[in-house]
Amino acid sequence: MIVRRGFTAPPSFHTPMLREATLGHFVEVITNGRGAMYSYADRVPLEDRWAIAAYLRALQLSQHAELRSLGEEDARRAREALR
Repeated sequence: MIVRRGFTAPPSFHTPMLREATLGHFVEVITNGRGAMYSYADRVPLEDRWAIAAYLRALQLSQHAELRSLGEEDARRAREALR
């Protein structure tokens, strides 16, 4: 909705560059802003910024996990789900 109103579209967190970014990068962007995004330093406590960065990483990993990185039981379930 925001993009429809003229704001710049945010980048996908799944680009190779952002998948390789450190958690500190995300915390820094939340803290200081970047591009069209303004700083959230006075709105989001530092501990929460780190939690948000960790959640972003979990989302990235969930979309790019390799079957061989799973445990045996989880890999079996994943194979069954892909059938």
